[in-house]
Amino acid sequence: MKIQIDKEAPAAMQDKKKWLSNRRSFLKTMLAGAVLTQVPWWMACQQEPRDNKSFIFSTHQLKILYLVQEFLFPKDGNGPGAKEIKAAEYLQWVVLDPKMDEEEIEYIFKGIAWVEETAQEEKQEDFLQLDKENQGDVLTYIASQNWGESWYSVLLNFIFEALLSDPIYGSNPDNVGWKWLNHNPGYPRPDANHKYGEILHFVHTQNKN
Repeated sequence: MKIQIDKEAPAAMQDKKKWLSNRRSFLKTMLAGAVLTQVPWWMACQQEPRDNKSFIFSTHQLKILYLVQEFLFPKDGNGPGAKEIKAAEYLQWVVLDPKMDEEEIEYIFKGIAWVEETAQEEKQEDFLQLDKENQGDVLTYIASQNWGESWYSVLLNFIFEALLSDPIYGSNPDNVGWKWLNHNPGYPRPDANHKYGEILHFVHTQNKN
């Protein structure tokens, strides 16, 4: 008998329209050539960039994440896949962002654990030990579950962010996503001194003085 585990998304993520609207606003901030007079009011209240080792993906977690993202956004010959746009690396950057709610971060990590649990329940084997066909079976099964549909939609949103983000944030290398979408990012673009994390740190420092 399978043990039923509460796999609901955090309250802040359950209102998908509001959460996605907040993420779109965040993405616009990242894409802008940030200047201090344009820093949103909420940024002044944030902490310094998070440096918590508990929010760094382990090698095992990353391997599962790579496979899940590839399942959700594969390279199909028409454009880049999750691997090519460095979606996992982008997600690591996201979970270290102090703007992210810790419950939302934990939800991402829990989902990776749930993939492993599902593999054990359905295939009696560790997910990474399964062959590609059986891994696909597990990921397809997860998509049929309410929790899986919700978790996948969150991961897809971050994949799309990685696709559209400025390469300065570690994803979309060589503008591969922009080229595929024929997207003009506009100017000025953020530079090393005026990207999201640096502006956040500057505002936090100024507020302490």
